[in-house]
Amino acid sequence: MHTIMLNFLKQTRNFVNSTDAICIVLGNESCDLDSAVCAITLAYHYQQHNRQYDNSNNGSKTNFLPVMNIARRDYPLKTEVLHLFSQQTISEEHLTFRDELQQDFLARSQFILVDHHVSPFAARCLEVFDHRAFDGKSNLSSDCKIHLELVGSCATLIAELLLSTYLAADPAELVQIKSQLAMLRSTIVLDTVNFSEAANRATPKDIEICTKLEELLGELPNGEPLTERTELFDVLIKARADVSSLTALQLLHKDLKILTNSDANLNIAIPGFPLLVQQFIEKPNAASAVKEFAKDTNSSIVLLMGMLVTNGSVQRDLGLINMGSSELCAAINKKLLETSEPALCLQRYEECNFLNGVFYKMLNIKATRKHVLPLIKQLLDQWQQQCKEK
Repeated sequence: MHTIMLNFLKQTRNFVNSTDAICIVLGNESCDLDSAVCAITLAYHYQQHNRQYDNSNNGSKTNFLPVMNIARRDYPLKTEVLHLFSQQTISEEHLTFRDELQQDFLARSQFILVDHHVSPFAARCLEVFDHRAFDGKSNLSSDCKIHLELVGSCATLIAELLLSTYLAADPAELVQIKSQLAMLRSTIVLDTVNFSEAANRATPKDIEICTKLEELLGELPNGEPLTERTELFDVLIKARADVSSLTALQLLHKDLKILTNSDANLNIAIPGFPLLVQQFIEKPNAASAVKEFAKDTNSSIVLLMGMLVTNGSVQRDLGLINMGSSELCAAINKKLLETSEPALCLQRYEECNFLNGVFYKMLNIKATRKHVLPLIKQLLDQWQQQCKEK
């Protein structure tokens, strides 16, 4: 990691809970590699280029604070983030985590959202970079700048921004952002499943931006030879899937999305695994872990989603477990089976009897949690409306 970037991260620790004008650059609550890398690279880029938001700060300089959208205690669960950051000598002490921020600090801060755009901070969000379909209920202000494209990785959009700034720069300036370019490239390779046609995650823009990054990295003075994409991908997949030190409960928190209705009285937890759900439920104490997890997250329904990548081949499965709302759980099960946008092509595991849940192999491996989330959210909103009308 270049000294300038490390110094920036160390400096940002002084911004935490300060009274200065702060703009928090926040990834999504799963804190996967895409969110983590985008948050620190964009915050650094804006800080270095003195990005100002004059309307809010009367022309004064804005400081940018990248925040990992998880509790500090959960950082060890993000094994691929830990791996890539440690390669760049970014240690945990350099990072800021959501649970360190005081409520009054959050209330007076502004936000840039990366890798998501639905947030409790939407009203004070100045800018968004995301690669999901736009959610009309996101409540973003009319002044918010929205950069939204359905690409394979949000890192592609952040890299595009950096490249537009630096492509005409001299070699000395390029060296200063070598580590950011390398991290963005790694993230794109991981998110697109190494541009796998079977996974169908990559778009032409992902390929174009990744190629440009590789060209720049290769042209840097004294640059190390480029790691082959396949080798890089295999290392990152191995790091993400290395859950040998994690308990079943930690695995449930490793890559977690929680959907909540607008009354905030009903949660649906959707953990993602770097292994198949069928492998997870065989782990020691898996059942007790799911029960404890549901209690910790106040979730009435737990939807487990698994993905296993072996030798470039992708397998997916899921499990739906009722923890307190059987009618809604049945409605979700029906929705998952019947949806055609996209069709999940579910094949039930008839012999699986874990916490009275229903478990399926997902034959459409191109469908991801990103596709399932809006289906469940739509159903959750409809369910709430129906309950109010009764």
